[in-house]
Amino acid sequence: MMRKRLLLLTVLMTALCNCWAQGPNNSGTYYKNANGLKGAALKTALAGIINPHHSLGYDGLYEAYKKTDTRPDGYVRDWYSNVTNYRHVTDKAGSYKNEGDCYNREHTVPQSWFESHGSGAIIKCDVVHVVPSDGKINGMRSNNPFGEVSTIKGQSANGYSKWGPCKTAGYTNTVFEPNDEIKGDIARIYFYMATCYESLAPSWGNSVFTGSKHNPFSQWTYDMLLRWAKQDPIDEVEIARNNAVYETQQNRNPFVDYPGLEDYVWGSKIGQAFSYDNYDGAGSGTEITTVAMPVISPDEGTYYESVDVTITCATEGADIYYTTDGGEASEQSIPYEGTFTLTENATIKAVAIKDGKRSVQAIASYFITSGGSDVPVDSEMRLNSEFFSCEGGGTINKQTTEDFVGNKNGITVVYALGSGQQRYVTSSEIRVYTGNTLTVSVGQGALEEIEFTVGKNTSALNADTGSINGYTWTGNASRIVFTSGGNLSLASMKVKVAGGTTAVYRMDMSNLTGQRVVYNLRGQRVAHPTKGMYIVDGKKIMME
Repeated sequence: MMRKRLLLLTVLMTALCNCWAQGPNNSGTYYKNANGLKGAALKTALAGIINPHHSLGYDGLYEAYKKTDTRPDGYVRDWYSNVTNYRHVTDKAGSYKNEGDCYNREHTVPQSWFESHGSGAIIKCDVVHVVPSDGKINGMRSNNPFGEVSTIKGQSANGYSKWGPCKTAGYTNTVFEPNDEIKGDIARIYFYMATCYESLAPSWGNSVFTGSKHNPFSQWTYDMLLRWAKQDPIDEVEIARNNAVYETQQNRNPFVDYPGLEDYVWGSKIGQAFSYDNYDGAGSGTEITTVAMPVISPDEGTYYESVDVTITCATEGADIYYTTDGGEASEQSIPYEGTFTLTENATIKAVAIKDGKRSVQAIASYFITSGGSDVPVDSEMRLNSEFFSCEGGGTINKQTTEDFVGNKNGITVVYALGSGQQRYVTSSEIRVYTGNTLTVSVGQGALEEIEFTVGKNTSALNADTGSINGYTWTGNASRIVFTSGGNLSLASMKVKVAGGTTAVYRMDMSNLTGQRVVYNLRGQRVAHPTKGMYIVDGKKIMME
């Protein structure tokens, strides 16, 4: 009898665990702490679940977009234009004159509305609301609210996005109207922002956030967002993005996971308790079936001799298929059966399929090297206002003695003002003048080579060491002093480190768990380091 009772208890506990392990879109018990709550209490509980979360950093957004915003054809998903074909990272954040010149990071809640430092710093790089968009169209939006246009004053190609005076009752100034196919996405992003940052949102103002902690929206905004959410329901692309956000930023948008959740927080169901494991999403059921985009690891890049590649999918039971020649993956492609090794250059595309539904295509390119020393530690570093953390992205004229300092992958660049000189940093380049200095360093040692990409307005210059060969400076010293008249525009820089660091650190190989950025002394990335000398995070490391 005792054994039967124990068996029954075990079965009941297992059933209970399974019940509490479902969650929408494979989210498991993520939302269990909100169970049974309603209205303002529900919103506050959700805020505690999704915030704080992992900060990607502002630069990290471009890497995150590879997972969150990749179209099936491999190009960047552009939220504001339907005529662009941007390559991830390669076509990011440069100068633009026309639609299609470059893409950048668009804050759906504009930066000028919130404090982007201190407690608001994480908002600036929250990938839920910072999305990739065409630079030109992003600029045309400026910091205007989203809304519905009465008279079109301007529009993107094919009328995909447009702007002009607002026709929605309650607001008449200029608004930016996104395409119908993403209006629901925008609404659910705003629901997320009002929840995740519930203590800050009411102060964002701009005729949009003017309410209380519980409901920070102005009435015209709230009515419009509720309407958009119903007119453009959640689809597989939006769910796949939400799953990818969870992989990169480690939090979710509950308004995507639970269709109609906004009604429980603010709307017609505000008096009903939220049920985590038995949810009625406005008649849409408890879950929208989708397949998460596969994750290819390690990070794409250049590796020495070989790299072991693993492909996973958050959707349980999904079959993964992949190609290694850059072709589109399908059911006819190679079935993924476990980790495989690449010894030659390859572009991998992978898709996950379950019950006839397929995921967004995942893409990663790997370059395998075996000799030489032409692979730089940092392939390209944009010398612009983003790199030097200058706010605004426009032309910055600094007359103070404060230095501009930028860091990437252990490489530090200091742009110092000469006595009585001026200095410009824009969204696309820096411009140096007579007397200014540019110092580049890795760890505690010198660099083997620095190569600059020179923009417009060049003039003959000399450095205190090294030489100018055309528009490229190379040498063993890391400090350049500009001594001749005129100015020089530098758009980007490549750095090569081949045993350049002088300080040697020791590391037990067991401490390398999870570390992917490892280079040999030729500057080549190594996937499987053994005992010996390497460069890790810009430092020379002796693996023991």
